[in-house]
Amino acid sequence: MSINFSADAVCDAALCRIANGEPEALNDIYQKLGRQIYMLAYSILQDTHRADDVMQETFVRLLSGAKSYQKGTNAKAYILKITRNLAISELQKRSREELCEYPIEESVPDTDAPPLSCLESLSLLRQDERIIVILKLDCGETHKKIAGILGISTAACEKKYRRALEKLKEYYKD
Repeated sequence: MSINFSADAVCDAALCRIANGEPEALNDIYQKLGRQIYMLAYSILQDTHRADDVMQETFVRLLSGAKSYQKGTNAKAYILKITRNLAISELQKRSREELCEYPIEESVPDTDAPPLSCLESLSLLRQDERIIVILKLDCGETHKKIAGILGISTAACEKKYRRALEKLKEYYKD
């Protein structure tokens, strides 16, 4: 019988091990959250290469900053917030004109990633809506946790989520 530990518990233990000089514990975080980290970065950046870069930078930050993590806090939210902040910083580096020049990528490097048509439909959503949809549907986060990551109220998060789903339903209705 195998035991399925929660991502938060696994990541909490891994961050503590990294802080104690065991960098190989990053693999545990990658196994539990790698896809979610990538999808969050992609939902913000809409570029597979830049999402890969943010994913790698997230792991670099985890390795270098694990000592600042407080054991027992929400490790998953801590990691996803690092990813979100890095992705937003990357996005801010580019001017609006540069962002418009990037086409939607033809493929997503992760074999478990959703089909391209799904990713294209996410481009219909505003950035905050994309983040909420990815964190809710792909990462399984609660509205309360998502609201905490984004720094908004739970009610606002729920409202944005409902609006985003309505936009996606309309897109797929045609």
